[in-house]
Amino acid sequence: MHLVELSRQSHGGLRLDPARIGEQAARCHMVPLVISEFRRALADFPIVLAKSQETGRFAPYALMGLAPEENLFWDGTRLDASHVPLNLRRLPFAIGVDPQADGTSRNAVCVDMESPAVSEAGPEALIDGEGRDTAYFLGVQKVLHELLSYKLLTEQFVQTLAERDLIAEMRLNIVLEGGKPLVLTGLYGLDEDKFNRLPDAALAQLRQDGHLTPAYAMMLSTARIQSLIDRRNRLEARDRAWFQ
Repeated sequence: MHLVELSRQSHGGLRLDPARIGEQAARCHMVPLVISEFRRALADFPIVLAKSQETGRFAPYALMGLAPEENLFWDGTRLDASHVPLNLRRLPFAIGVDPQADGTSRNAVCVDMESPAVSEAGPEALIDGEGRDTAYFLGVQKVLHELLSYKLLTEQFVQTLAERDLIAEMRLNIVLEGGKPLVLTGLYGLDEDKFNRLPDAALAQLRQDGHLTPAYAMMLSTARIQSLIDRRNRLEARDRAWFQ
């Protein structure tokens, strides 16, 4: 990865091929989410929490595979899901933080110049012939704006769950149809028993803070774990049939 700050002077002629983002998506078994997309994400993915090895803090993710670098929604050409997480849709762009001399910082749009989506033959441009942002780049900006707008709210939501001791480890012991055992560790979710015992005042506070809906979305999304298992079983069944 080689992130550089985007500028009209340096990157006005940049061409991109969004279809090639799939080369990165195909290797993502977990993708970070912000709470504004929880409702959309739960239609396809289990929404789980995972702990950063660097900071020890929890963050929410869409679980897309049952093993590292496995994306069970990638069909070889596209993501077979009704909702594509914002952190995939933004690629190869990102929001960077640029420290200023006075101690403050500013946000900057960056592009990964080593991404396979950056291609001289790409069908998409950033700026049209009249010097205006293209519809493609305006869409990217909208995605980045949503990610930035909900970053702090997402962190506050997770912090609230931690402070109320509502985070519990999920240990998934799975046996696939072929008899292969599979154990998933390092994933966390909401402790539904503790959540259901919250007093009315605590639930009212969660609702007031905008945390009740994403909490319910997380709990409802656990039903999608079986969908992941079904996808893995179908994949392995196809592999077995190929070699028979």
